[in-house]
Amino acid sequence: MANVIDPERPEHAHLIKLQRTFFERDAELAAYTGDDAEPLREAVRQAAAEKIAALKESGLIEEHGHFVAEQDLKQAARAAMAG
Repeated sequence: MANVIDPERPEHAHLIKLQRTFFERDAELAAYTGDDAEPLREAVRQAAAEKIAALKESGLIEEHGHFVAEQDLKQAARAAMAG
């Protein structure tokens, strides 16, 4: 099965950027050792909400299903982060 995320398409590049932001926020939360992680948790929630809303708006979830769209987006974002 072909990937549903094409990094060359501007609308997909935007989705990849949102996924990367989510990964970054999640890593910040995972690395946090302080007592009040609520602001970081909220940042993760916001990043996730923005990503999911954009993914729904793109039509990829409707066309390919939530699992495939989400997994391909994660793969594309990891590939972009790897270089």
